[in-house]
Amino acid sequence: MSRREAGRRESRRLERRETIIQTAQEQFLQNGFSGTSMSQIAERLGGSKATLWTYFSSKEDLFRHVVNAASMELQRELTLGLKENDILEDALLRFCRQLIESVVSARALALRRVVAAEAVRFPEVAQIFFRNAPARLHSLLATILETHMRNGNLRSADALEAAQVLTSICHGNCFRSVAFGLSKNVEAHEIRADARLAVDVFLRAYGCPGRMSGRLSAKE
Repeated sequence: MSRREAGRRESRRLERRETIIQTAQEQFLQNGFSGTSMSQIAERLGGSKATLWTYFSSKEDLFRHVVNAASMELQRELTLGLKENDILEDALLRFCRQLIESVVSARALALRRVVAAEAVRFPEVAQIFFRNAPARLHSLLATILETHMRNGNLRSADALEAAQVLTSICHGNCFRSVAFGLSKNVEAHEIRADARLAVDVFLRAYGCPGRMSGRLSAKE
């Protein structure tokens, strides 16, 4: 077999593997781990279970890869707009709105519930989710906050701890409303209100006296 043909084969195999993971993700997020079978996934793919075994050794192995892929995708979405050179309040408001929109989305809620439900049986799955999504997000956000601390826009503090505080505040009214089934969805104005509150509380805790612009009350 030529090197080119081997490369094409490997490319097709990787594409097929990605298709399996995406299809399995839909099933796991919709039905949970116990409610999903390899037969169901194979049926959705239009193939056989034997084909799945050539890519993944078990349902547990496939589930781990699904959580890994889903949490990586979530992390990429959340960090896409993080920039060091933005005006502080603008950057914080945009980040908080984006984070709240993400955590209240049906896909993120389903992923969180599946991971939480299986955390005791598969503790490494919860660790995979945490490393790929919250922990990585905190690290990248801390880098941005540290820059603003050096520039005097924020008081000097532990940047990683500050990042964790900000993301925690964002899990407020909107998140609780959908996470506990009090509402099926939240309105855009509710997300904006939660984001403004989060930034206001954060800047009161970490802002430098005299540098507060007072622009938050004038924002949408």
